Amino acid sequence: MSRNSKPAPGTVDLTERRLIDRAKKGDADAFNELMERYSRTIFNIGLQMLGDREDASDMTQETMIKVYRALPRFRGDSAFSTWVYRIMVNTCRDFLRSASRRHEVPFSDFGEEEDDQPFYDIPDLSAQPERLYIEGEDERYLQDLIQDLKPTYRLAVAMRELGGLSYQEIADAGNVSIGTVKSRLNRARAAMRDQVLKDAEQFPSLARLMDKGGAEDGVC
Repeated sequence: MSRNSKPAPGTVDLTERRLIDRAKKGDADAFNELMERYSRTIFNIGLQMLGDREDASDMTQETMIKVYRALPRFRGDSAFSTWVYRIMVNTCRDFLRSASRRHEVPFSDFGEEEDDQPFYDIPDLSAQPERLYIEGEDERYLQDLIQDLKPTYRLAVAMRELGGLSYQEIADAGNVSIGTVKSRLNRARAAMRDQVLKDAEQFPSLARLMDKGGAEDGVC
């Protein structure tokens, strides 16, 4: 297993467990190796959430500092990855609050939502082979669409698409239910799909992909 890889959900990573034990005893090299497994994902999610490389880097650094300080209290009640991502979510929330205060923009929290409106089940496009070929202007356009999502939706998409986290991992990290995670992802994908179809003339390949996903799910 490479340093940046994660164990499959439900499995025990013995190497990681040893690194945690060593890091708890003050082994700086073990802690650095441990954080190498998560720093890239945390940065990528932070970049998508905050929209600025410097802010994402600061958020990543702050997350790792918090992990280091709290590590002696980690008991293993949850997966280490879940524990790290929960700290990341809270740190990202603090950064977004700070940004909203600077720009006098109301902050939307990451808690559970009361929402009884029906929603379509939009497929996860990242699982489709065609998604691998989205690049260039199409990729930048998609990134802009994600940036336009509300923070709760943007975080769910970033953790799923960039972090590769499961629904359960996202739910545990955000302290919400799996139903809320699925709802947010579906609403985010639906909003993105609607906008792509409106801009179909400019981004025909994306529109075909989105339209195909919707048609397969009976959404069009």
